[in-house]
Amino acid sequence: MGILGYWLESLDYDYKVLSHCSRYQSPRSSCMECVDSCPKDAIYIKDGQPTIDSKNCIQCGDCVASCPVQAVEGFLPKRSIINNQYIMDQDKVPTLKELLVYYKKGITTIICEESEISPEWEKTIRNVNEVLTKLGEQPFKVSYQQKAPDNNDDIMTRRELFFTWEKDLKQIAKNMAPAKWRFNHESLDLPKYYPDYQFVEITLDTQKCTLCKACQKLCKRNCLQIDETGFSLLAQNCSNCSLCQDICPEGAISLKEMITPVSVVKHEMYKKVCTACDQVYETLNKEQELCVACEKKKQFSMM
Repeated sequence: MGILGYWLESLDYDYKVLSHCSRYQSPRSSCMECVDSCPKDAIYIKDGQPTIDSKNCIQCGDCVASCPVQAVEGFLPKRSIINNQYIMDQDKVPTLKELLVYYKKGITTIICEESEISPEWEKTIRNVNEVLTKLGEQPFKVSYQQKAPDNNDDIMTRRELFFTWEKDLKQIAKNMAPAKWRFNHESLDLPKYYPDYQFVEITLDTQKCTLCKACQKLCKRNCLQIDETGFSLLAQNCSNCSLCQDICPEGAISLKEMITPVSVVKHEMYKKVCTACDQVYETLNKEQELCVACEKKKQFSMM
């Protein structure tokens, strides 16, 4: 990295949680990914929302990498990339998501300069290769005891990897305010790197769903679409933030991590006449006889 890159790195900054965090979207969100990932307990929940304690934050970037919706503004953790090869740091194991993005960036070899790989690294490599197989890709190659080249010009930190070398840093410095040039928190949006696959299975219980549309309104990725013909589930762009599952008042939505080819599941909409109040209503349950209001009244009367 040249003088400009080091100058940009020297600027002071604080990580922060952005407003599209699922906990900012709804108090019913149960996401704890950033809190659980922090090695210094610098992130805590205050009034239902994650807060970063800048005094304890070491800017490791683990929270950035862990957030399913890229809502932590800051740097991803630094990694050593040499000649499109990932140099293993035994003390810092990347997330599965990071390695899958690296793979699509052309980094398909992991270099181990030690005599053996740590158990945690072994588990990570095994897991990511299993995922790559499901995605129709070749596994990561692991090379042992290969000395890293001395040419510093070939070394990329993760920050450089996503900003694409120093000329991009110059352009960023020219076009953006100093407070914003530095962040690459949006670089780990995994679905866009594997457009033919989806990483989450969305299941809808049509007997419970009341078509309140709360899930559709809160899903920023348009994975849940309700119209006059039915309820469509488009899981390819799902980040598994679990907000739809958390906020559904009927508990009708469930998410499960699962890699499958892209598909759209559509549940048909039915128009019916309520047998209690004679009002026309829409439902996903063909056997349902009461509208939502009358069904709720019936349930309350039986309590």
